[in-house]
Amino acid sequence: MLLSPSQKVFLNKLKWFIYEKVTSIYDRTLWAAGIPCGMAKNVGNGKIIVYVGESLPPRIARIAKWSKRFDAFTTILLCHERGFVEKFSNPDIDQILLFRNEWHLKRIAKSIPNPYIIHGFAPKSKYPYIAKEAWQKINASVPFVIDYQDVFTIYYGTVPKYNWLKEELPYERACLAEADGIVANSLEPREGMRIWNIKKSGRRIFFPLYTDNDAFLSPEKKFSYDDIHLVYAGGVVGSHRDKVHYGTTQFHWLIEYLSEQKVHFHIYPSPSVIKADYQEYEEMAKHSTYFHYHAPVSQTELAKELSKYHYGLMPFFGVTSGQSDLKFKYGTTLKLFNYLEAGIPILASTDAVYQAWFVNRYSLGRVASKREDFKDVRKLIGDVPYDEQVKRMLVNREKLSLKVHTPRLIEFYKAMQE
Repeated sequence: MLLSPSQKVFLNKLKWFIYEKVTSIYDRTLWAAGIPCGMAKNVGNGKIIVYVGESLPPRIARIAKWSKRFDAFTTILLCHERGFVEKFSNPDIDQILLFRNEWHLKRIAKSIPNPYIIHGFAPKSKYPYIAKEAWQKINASVPFVIDYQDVFTIYYGTVPKYNWLKEELPYERACLAEADGIVANSLEPREGMRIWNIKKSGRRIFFPLYTDNDAFLSPEKKFSYDDIHLVYAGGVVGSHRDKVHYGTTQFHWLIEYLSEQKVHFHIYPSPSVIKADYQEYEEMAKHSTYFHYHAPVSQTELAKELSKYHYGLMPFFGVTSGQSDLKFKYGTTLKLFNYLEAGIPILASTDAVYQAWFVNRYSLGRVASKREDFKDVRKLIGDVPYDEQVKRMLVNREKLSLKVHTPRLIEFYKAMQE
């Protein structure tokens, strides 16, 4: 019997749920007996940054790489088995340790007694918070930093309808309130703290993802109004998913709009996208002249692929989902910076307020005021010559780079030691 995409998604979740519950019995027993998990090797006595979280976002390996350029850090990644994506990692992570449940995480923490910084990464906050508690019981002076791009409270408030969010939000609130420092990759943490009425917290640094100088390229493809190629890199989901939560990454409407104009549309899915979510797009591409669905690529390869096209897309509109106005107002995405690394301008949406401000402020491309603007891409692109648009963008991506801004993060880490 063939399973539907929804059934495949459910079975995948069920598999991991059972696995975590079963292995927890074993690891909890060993934890109670005081037996650590000696996975960490040769950590030495230097400055150890432990990056810890459930699902690895691509920004973490980029931060690790550039942090090591400015200080002598040893970097350890501690990630849940189900959330580790190899294409989001890089060789600048000195050790990768995968945990299977919270007790396994605690056992690993016990084997690394004195990190310089615990750098937790979200949006899911449960495991970073458990790691914080485990390490600070061993050594109360170890600083804990929480790193947010997406804050779940922004999506649906403090009383969401999804059970998994109800379980997650107390950890999110605790991390925002108790962390020694907050690395804000967007404006969402500030708004999340306001919603939770958190009056006091640790130090904060605004660190909006930035461009990776190592990936900088110039566009490869010559521009012609008769042969326009647009590209999107990131999360995509099929029509079987709940539109309220996933509607912004369901692109059937955009495929239709662009195909009617004979404008080529290329999608590079995030390496974290599961097969059940992309099969539908693969089938659509087989029967289309203008829609092209590609295999996912690693962060190190992404700029080279994106540079083949003319514009990078951030086509996020409120009418396509039920996410909150606050999410559209304050959210951001790494693809904005990936497009700049590739040397291609951006086509964005005014609904995504902060992202649109960024594009306009730094002359990074063009902004659509409504979804229907994509029915006439040539008009949306405007009358400024393409070469001039590229020139402006190339100048400003230097100002928005990790090479320029990582020293601020290093100073932030140092302040945690005071």
